[in-house]
Amino acid sequence: MKTKIIGAQTTFPKNRYSQKEIMGYLKQFWPDHEKVVDRFTDSAGVGSRNLVLPLKEYGSLAGIRSRQDAYNKQLTELQTINLKIIQNKIGFDWEDIGVLVSTTITGMMAPSLEALMMNRFPMARDLVRTPIFGLGCLGGVAAINRAHEFLKSRPDKLALVLAHEACSLTFQFNDGSMANMVGSSLFGDGVAAVIIAGENHRLYKNSGLVINETRASFYPDTERIMGWDVVDTGFQIVLSGSVPDIVTKYVAQDLKNVNYNPEKFSFVVSHPGGPKVLVALAEVTGKTKDDFRFSWESLFENGNMSSVSVLNVLEKTLFEGKKSGEQGLMMAMGPAFNSEMTLVTWE
Repeated sequence: MKTKIIGAQTTFPKNRYSQKEIMGYLKQFWPDHEKVVDRFTDSAGVGSRNLVLPLKEYGSLAGIRSRQDAYNKQLTELQTINLKIIQNKIGFDWEDIGVLVSTTITGMMAPSLEALMMNRFPMARDLVRTPIFGLGCLGGVAAINRAHEFLKSRPDKLALVLAHEACSLTFQFNDGSMANMVGSSLFGDGVAAVIIAGENHRLYKNSGLVINETRASFYPDTERIMGWDVVDTGFQIVLSGSVPDIVTKYVAQDLKNVNYNPEKFSFVVSHPGGPKVLVALAEVTGKTKDDFRFSWESLFENGNMSSVSVLNVLEKTLFEGKKSGEQGLMMAMGPAFNSEMTLVTWE
């Protein structure tokens, strides 16, 4: 059975700052590393970012509790707004949602955030909840792939995918490590929602991206490439500079395994990662920087929003539209280290 991605929506916190404003603020916490901070300010490929809190309030964040309280409040409100927007845009019935897959890596809630959305909107009582924590930047594509698998057995239903990230709440102001400064120069905040239609649902006739094939790949002995160490002040970033090398070593083989042909695939929906990662991805996919233009745009406009970013790129792709029959590749990588790919066709 087929499924089709028919809509995507991203919404951002109201606190918007230029890259220079944010990095200038962070300099006060790392006075011995001003030159390094300046270098990352210019090299991250980020022009501006949205933050869940006003910039001046970040210095007062203490332990996990204060960060988690901000995560709960800000992202619940933001995702509520986001869902109202996408429902108004597509016109779906809440009762038609058969599965709700949510992903995040920047905060933990029990019940998880998608359950709060079920109490705010008239969703069906027999809806299947699938909250995912820990996939990070991989989460947007992975959540779509899990929803696709569910809908193949319920083709009369819709799937709702949610991603919500407050990456700024993980910044560690007493950590002068290179990894923390790189993360602080890249990451921003936002939420996203995606609607996928089963083949027998009335909205399947809408224009969108038909999901043809999905693939997940695990790269052994790479657990310290990306992730968190949980410390008293929250999530402390684990980030290796070898991600571009992993792209070259593993992703090229993954593309062969899904019979990817750069001459037949005309567009790419990729998580932005960072500038070096995007350059490496263009090389292994045999595509140009312009083919990744929405990924570069998303990175520049909003920073890296972990699982939300690739869904922002997806939104831009859906808005642009394609010629019927055009094939595309959707992909992201994240902690473990893992990658997920989705082969799609515009219809």
